[in-house]
Amino acid sequence: MTSAGVIGIDLGATNCRAGFFVGNEPPSLREEIPSVGQFPVEEGVSRLVDLVDSIRRQEGVGSVEALGIGSPGPIDPTRSVIREAPNMPAWHDVPLRDLLQDRLGLPVFLENDANLAVLGECRRGAGVGAESVLGLTLGTGVGGGFVQGGRLWTGANGMALEVGHIYVGGEGIRCACGALDCLELYCSAEGIKRWYTRRTGNTDPSSHRIFEAARKGEKAALEVVQGASLLLGRAIASLQKTLDPERILVSGGLSREWDLLVGPAAEEAKRGLFRGVAEHFDLRPAALGTDAGLYGAAELALSSVS
Repeated sequence: MTSAGVIGIDLGATNCRAGFFVGNEPPSLREEIPSVGQFPVEEGVSRLVDLVDSIRRQEGVGSVEALGIGSPGPIDPTRSVIREAPNMPAWHDVPLRDLLQDRLGLPVFLENDANLAVLGECRRGAGVGAESVLGLTLGTGVGGGFVQGGRLWTGANGMALEVGHIYVGGEGIRCACGALDCLELYCSAEGIKRWYTRRTGNTDPSSHRIFEAARKGEKAALEVVQGASLLLGRAIASLQKTLDPERILVSGGLSREWDLLVGPAAEEAKRGLFRGVAEHFDLRPAALGTDAGLYGAAELALSSVS
């Protein structure tokens, strides 16, 4: 038996993941390919077309009504154009919606991936029941999104909550976005690896190995992880003061390092808040984990065609 549904795609900096969704059910089919951001635009778009076509051919997949896509970086909300993405170096001013619609013959809806991660959590995960939710995604980069009253808040230019690129201080390092000392230079997986390499000269360890080394007491690893947690906590405190969300959700690969990174950051954040706010401070793991962006992309497509 086949059912009509939508396809959600999460354009991650490491992997590109897709799923076929019918209504409020979990994805009945998943596929994954290497990140398209490492390729020139034309080749990357062709790989996305092949990914969608592969899902359409699978047994049990009925008509596909729409495609929702979460992309890193700021999105032009009126033209559905990827303006730039620091982790996708060749993708500047890419009209991805139009490119895919022309080749797939499907309605395509595009939004920032971190925005979609928090939307997914609010509709299907740990944000259910909260009036306002701030989502933080800690992965290859750092992203954020804010939902108020069930709707994404993206700002006048579609660039709100680019929290990975807020200034946090540090070692005077220039980010790929052009600014100095952005949060994701210190609190993302890539940022932690770069920070560790600058301290030790060791270019081999993954962020996971750095956290494991910190757990074993290695001095350089501990200093990097503790420094990242401190800066993350200060950033969270600033965001809480600015937006006053009812709930903060943390997702992404680095959320698995809760004991060394996110937990201490939450305590640091509380120390920077007014007492009345700190008493009600609610920061918790995102329930959907690394699937949050994928679910959010599906929700974008489902709500756009319903």
